Amino acid sequence: MHINWTTTVQFPEYPNSQHQDALRLRIAEATDDDLLVAYLHWIEGRVALDFIVAASDLAAKTQSEQHHLETLIAPLGTPFTLNYNQAHGALRLVLNRTSTTASNAVQQAQRVWRKLREQTSRDLTNRYRDAADPALSDLESIGTLKEQVAKAELDVRKALAKHRNEMHSLSLLEQEMELFLASDDSVALEDIHGMTPTAFERIIAALARRDGHHIIRDSGGARDLGADVIVLTPDRLRVVFQCKHRQAGLGKVGSPDVQTLNGTARPEHKADIVVAVTNGTFTKPATDFARAHDIHLLDQARLKRWATWGEPLLSVLDIAWAGPHSATAS
Repeated sequence: MHINWTTTVQFPEYPNSQHQDALRLRIAEATDDDLLVAYLHWIEGRVALDFIVAASDLAAKTQSEQHHLETLIAPLGTPFTLNYNQAHGALRLVLNRTSTTASNAVQQAQRVWRKLREQTSRDLTNRYRDAADPALSDLESIGTLKEQVAKAELDVRKALAKHRNEMHSLSLLEQEMELFLASDDSVALEDIHGMTPTAFERIIAALARRDGHHIIRDSGGARDLGADVIVLTPDRLRVVFQCKHRQAGLGKVGSPDVQTLNGTARPEHKADIVVAVTNGTFTKPATDFARAHDIHLLDQARLKRWATWGEPLLSVLDIAWAGPHSATAS
């Protein structure tokens, strides 16, 4: 038996001297194979336990991030509500997936550890001579689990970094929005609700001017043929508005008004873009008719995006242009 007695490893001390004597006797009787087997078995157990700790730490960290994420409430009714929800949703997806991966890995590693522990009281010599021992294959699965957990941990780090950057960007945009809302360029929906129909038409023209469009007509009249406001975009595209004001923002615009606009906007006013705008809402028949005839509806919600938040008109209408006189609306 060969032992490096200068080793820094401390042998265990037992209160009962008989235990110490028994341990020393077993060590003295142990062969090189016995010690090698014991060492390999200890190493295997250490690998399994260390991995259990690492996977458990990842599971705990992920759970903590999940709890933190649930405290982040997306602001409601702002231009950035959707952006916040999308960013939170993307991070939540990664955290949920990682939590499942880490928890499953802990359970599988614990099963391996239990099998190794069961082997401790047996003769382990033949186990290491037999490459087909199932306990060995179980331990090899720890390697696969390590790869899965390492990838999951990397995914979480990337997702957290991306989420952090998105929150920072949204914070800067909110600061810009606060400045805009405090400026004269922002028109509150509440102020629009209190306007007269003529003032409503003129504020629509003013908003178009704010976007950089050239105003051809800023209000309608008895002979306007359904066109209250007419503007030209910087690309020389003609936009025809029919404006329907609803007191206090209550009330809906029906299909007959949209049908009238459809009958004159293009034939009479040569419109490239036809828009029916209201500070109220549209009925379902009006919406269906507008969709079928390529008429854009600007209701209360979209009007707020344009008037109050300053989002450009064409962006609010989800219009993508391939070129002059070739509009497609999504």
